[in-house]
Amino acid sequence: MKKLFFYVIIVLLVGCEKKSDHLIKSEDLNLLVVDGMITNEHAPQTIRLTRTVSELNAVPQAVSGAQIMLSDSIYNFYFDEEPSNPGVYQTHWPFFAKTNVIYTLLITVGGKTYTAKTYMVDISSFKSLKYQKNTSDDLYHIVWIGNPYDAVHPAMFQISLDWSKVPGYTTLDPSTCKATLYYYTLPTLDVGEIFAPEIQQINFPLGTRIYEKKYSMNPEYTEFIRAMISETTWKGGLFDSAPANVPTNMSEGAIGFFTACEVFSDSLVVQ
Repeated sequence: MKKLFFYVIIVLLVGCEKKSDHLIKSEDLNLLVVDGMITNEHAPQTIRLTRTVSELNAVPQAVSGAQIMLSDSIYNFYFDEEPSNPGVYQTHWPFFAKTNVIYTLLITVGGKTYTAKTYMVDISSFKSLKYQKNTSDDLYHIVWIGNPYDAVHPAMFQISLDWSKVPGYTTLDPSTCKATLYYYTLPTLDVGEIFAPEIQQINFPLGTRIYEKKYSMNPEYTEFIRAMISETTWKGGLFDSAPANVPTNMSEGAIGFFTACEVFSDSLVVQ
């Protein structure tokens, strides 16, 4: 059995690629793309609307003039478009989402109405990330954010690093002294994840402030995130998945996702 396994690995490593002249047909569907999330944070809730693009790395067109309403079956919340940020809509006033509530989103634009429903699940226990000093210099890097697998409590982590106010970096462009990372705990272990391309290590100095947010994810949003990562972050590894459409909870004519997440926030300074 060991000998057979060795031969299989050799075949994978020495396999060659053959040039193909097949043309890829692109189709501009001009679909509405919805990027919406409401949370338990007492703040204006935000939804972003754009259009699909037909070229790689093209800048999506913002969708202005939409009417957006969110309902929890008792109250209705309306969104206004930000004058300085086309395509980005925020609620009239701050509010926070709750668990065990079904939220219905209605978007009307160009004479068409699109809908979606979502709900929020409880967040699991929170543990702060871990970092350590590099062996080659005086900078630091993150070594642990969360477990990559959890069958019961999937989650998304947003890590924001800021060392723009650290002595020695204050004269630099602040944008070069900041970084944002996303990390996911999923209820599945995919081959594409295990053999994913290596991610660039972010190094930061002593005194860096780290802002960490953990988001709960309901099963539908988890499946959306897993599919999106399969088409992006996990692409280019040893075992690529077959290209496929990313799932959506929006009605016909729209793609993207609308979800509700419970959030826990924390911050620390690298010491």
